Amino acid sequence: MKRRISTVVTLLTALMMVMVMSASAFAEGVIGNNAALNAALKNAGLKESQVKHIEVDYESDDNTYEIEFTTKKKKTEYSFDINAETGKIIEKSVDYRYKKNTSHKKIGKKAARKKVAKKAGVSYKIVKSGTCTYKYKGRKGVYKLRFNNNGIAYEYELLAPTGKIIEYEWKVVG
Repeated sequence: MKRRISTVVTLLTALMMVMVMSASAFAEGVIGNNAALNAALKNAGLKESQVKHIEVDYESDDNTYEIEFTTKKKKTEYSFDINAETGKIIEKSVDYRYKKNTSHKKIGKKAARKKVAKKAGVSYKIVKSGTCTYKYKGRKGVYKLRFNNNGIAYEYELLAPTGKIIEYEWKVVG
């Protein structure tokens, strides 16, 4: 009888350990915080020593990691959403630090589209099929371009006087 109770206790203890280990693995996703951060850093072309203010959050409701960090030198802000099972980046956003420019000059929509096509690595025709709008607000003139290519939605923001890209984002759609 004691042997049977001891066996049952041992089995229950082992089962509880498996459940605790499974729960902690689920709480961190499948790939883990470090792998998700390394995927984001690799995509940004940076090393961990080049960034600061690193935040890695696991979102259990959609099984993704939200990762944010800022470069030390240029203060560029990066934000990523990464699938916790596959490690694939499903959304990326980059916000560059820039000097404010209050000029009303414009490089033109065609030049803005050409700069974005080059940066995104797609043809001018693909960028032209999307939208390009000009806005002057917050004491700066900007072009905002949106287009889709191969299941990815892109959005770029450029300073209108210079064509400098100040922000961009892409995400997997559909």
